[in-house]
Amino acid sequence: MRGYLFVVVGAWVISITYGVRFAFGQFLPSIQNEFRLDHDDTALLACSVYAGTCAALLVAAYLTERWGARVTVTAAMAFAAMGALTVSLAQSQAYLLASLSFIGIGSGLSMPPLVSGVSIVCSRYKERAVSIINAGTGAGIVAASITALRFADTWRTCFLVFALISVALSLAAFFAVPKRPVGASKPGAFGQIFRSPGLHQAASSALLFGMVSAAIWTGGGLSLVGLADWSAADISLFWIALGIAGLLGGLCGDLVAKLSLAEMHSISFVGLGASALLLTMAEHSATLAMFAACVFGVFYMTGTAMYLIWAGRISQSHAPTVVAVLFFMLPVGQIIGSAIFGRLAGHFDFDHVLVVFTLMSSCFILIQAVSKIDLPVQYVLQDAHPVRVDSAVLSSAKSHKRADTHP
Repeated sequence: MRGYLFVVVGAWVISITYGVRFAFGQFLPSIQNEFRLDHDDTALLACSVYAGTCAALLVAAYLTERWGARVTVTAAMAFAAMGALTVSLAQSQAYLLASLSFIGIGSGLSMPPLVSGVSIVCSRYKERAVSIINAGTGAGIVAASITALRFADTWRTCFLVFALISVALSLAAFFAVPKRPVGASKPGAFGQIFRSPGLHQAASSALLFGMVSAAIWTGGGLSLVGLADWSAADISLFWIALGIAGLLGGLCGDLVAKLSLAEMHSISFVGLGASALLLTMAEHSATLAMFAACVFGVFYMTGTAMYLIWAGRISQSHAPTVVAVLFFMLPVGQIIGSAIFGRLAGHFDFDHVLVVFTLMSSCFILIQAVSKIDLPVQYVLQDAHPVRVDSAVLSSAKSHKRADTHP
């Protein structure tokens, strides 16, 4: 029973931390009008959210392994509440900048401790649990989009409500999230993790995944805003459709069990490329644009859940650290992808740029196909859990050990 309660609370934590971050973008037109923000100001505010998220991810794993999941999740909700509250009270651009940094910190601190908690209370169905928790992002997108659609002019009140919800969830998390850490880190453990070839492979994949996803996260909004027959309400419905479809990402754990991590990896990249290609038809068919949102929602959430599962297979005892690295690389990839999209959009039509991102997705599938994604790498991290290791890998590991012993 405790495991089910933890999964529900964890999904709500992800929903509010990522939902509040997404809500700012949905309320941005109203906020721009009130504070008279230009495009450079808006870009700076968006970067402050990403900066807060990335900075928090760098310390989330250490806090989780040192102090436990409960303390870290509670801290995440505290930052989310503080950020939402200060946004509702903001009177200047500088105030908004600090507030959005707090919101970014809240989202960055949330996922690694929840993965740690899954290892403790949901050991029999870990992959399904992390997939369902991750799908909370879709629920947050839906809630933020509906709220912005109905209450765009009362954004301060909405952020105040988000702050109150965050406080309530912090209390629920205190009782539902386990206190003790998964295990104490041995000296040099973090060095072993960052030298792991499995982590390097997963991190490079997450970077590329983030780059391709920018076609919709950045390009989707830009493309639709430029269409004369798309209103602000229509664009909100686009994001609502994306979030609802993203809830299906909770099935990723079961899909990996039926297929494989490698197959899910290729399918996720194909889905991102297909959604970008479908979006090129938005000018001619609103139905196809909505379908593109649904395709992206399903495969983006499936892909991010795949990285959570991949992290657990790289190292069970240090999964929070691996998750922090992978979820750090995702926004870095999105920043790079957004920059590429913006630069190309300055010289070509949006449709042509979206086709370029579709081709990028296809190329990245071919690049990753040459690597064995399901190759066990736990021997590098010295986990206590016995695993099957290919003979070639084992031979290589033994040779390295002999070299270290006899210089």
